[in-house]
Amino acid sequence: MNTLLKKKMGAIFLSFVIVLEGSSAYASESKTLLATKAKGAKKIVQVSDKFDINTIKTSISGVQVIRLQDGTYIIISNNLSDTQLQKQLSKFKGIKKIQNPKKNIGIVKPIQRTPVQNVNPPSTNSSGGTIFNDSLYKYEWDIGYTESNKAWSLINQKREVKVAVVDTGVDYNHVDLKNRVLKDLGYNFINNTSDTMDDNSHGTHVSGIIAAEANNKQGISGITGSLDVKIIPVKVLNSKGEGQSDIIAKGIEYAADKGADIINLSFGCDEESTDIEDAIQYARNKGVFVVAAAGNDNENCDNSSPAGEVGAYTVAAINTSYRKSYFSDYGNSVEIAAPGEEIVSTVPGNKYEAWDGTSMAAPVVSGIAAMVKAENPSITPSEMEDILNKSAVDIMQKGKDKYTGYGLVDAYKAVQLEKTMEK
Repeated sequence: MNTLLKKKMGAIFLSFVIVLEGSSAYASESKTLLATKAKGAKKIVQVSDKFDINTIKTSISGVQVIRLQDGTYIIISNNLSDTQLQKQLSKFKGIKKIQNPKKNIGIVKPIQRTPVQNVNPPSTNSSGGTIFNDSLYKYEWDIGYTESNKAWSLINQKREVKVAVVDTGVDYNHVDLKNRVLKDLGYNFINNTSDTMDDNSHGTHVSGIIAAEANNKQGISGITGSLDVKIIPVKVLNSKGEGQSDIIAKGIEYAADKGADIINLSFGCDEESTDIEDAIQYARNKGVFVVAAAGNDNENCDNSSPAGEVGAYTVAAINTSYRKSYFSDYGNSVEIAAPGEEIVSTVPGNKYEAWDGTSMAAPVVSGIAAMVKAENPSITPSEMEDILNKSAVDIMQKGKDKYTGYGLVDAYKAVQLEKTMEK
């Protein structure tokens, strides 16, 4: 299974490819890949000798069926998602679904890690707004560029907002996180325990960007400031920042079941994963807004997971010049952009570092989504997308582009727009 070009929820689906294996198949996948030019396509169904392949063409509208010399078939749908197409195929006798193989997933590794003292960002308070007494607050240019510190005072918070960080775990003892992490709601899917301590650093850095305690004279402020936003730690990646798609999918579903309002996914692989896409759909159906990092390879992310999956809100990274970061992935899947270079945040051991990566840009957006959710707890994922897209500051190319989506996320404008919509 592979999507040649996929857009987001509510948009047109283009060229979903399903490879059907004939009775003589299994040695011919390389030919199939060459014929379809579909990176990462997998054998997912088998056709019996008695099955009439023409019934697919006559029963499912808008599909093409191509037979190759080696007896394999390719089905291409221009108007159905992978899930929809598989559901249609499941109605036929003679087609057996083969279990999707597990995929290896890894953190979107930081491009660079910089000691805080070497960071020289533009003014955090360039937009005006609240100034906190956190010792490293002046280094947090992501707060000023997204006008988050102007948005905090606008928000009439209705209830606590929970953001699940599905990652390598969280250092819940960190001085800036100990009051912001809901340890009792977390789970470690690597060791199957309730202890979600971070043994990599990635999940702790992501969590600090979202919700580090503000105005405590320690370290940094999360993008959400002093708002009541808490982290649900879900450990699905090991000490190397690696995991498997089926386990990660369980983590996403777990977060949704535990009441997460937002789920942050700062990991990825260069193939799509049905497991993860199904889990994202499960979360969205429960009203959860799912944010994904685009990736750090400066390549198209439309065929990757979770960045290219339906239902994920994909975030690219920008620099202080309002340009796409040189490493940031791009594509039609990118919805928005956020600061992603020299982002100062928490790391285990009560320390702080500045990291570069879309893994850092994604939690900026997750935090701003949490701010909108604080203002309106009943907002749906689709409505959240609409608010963030319409309030984004257009940069680079006019209108939505494949490098920065609808533009730079803007917390102040997003909250203002939400308040207007409420009226």
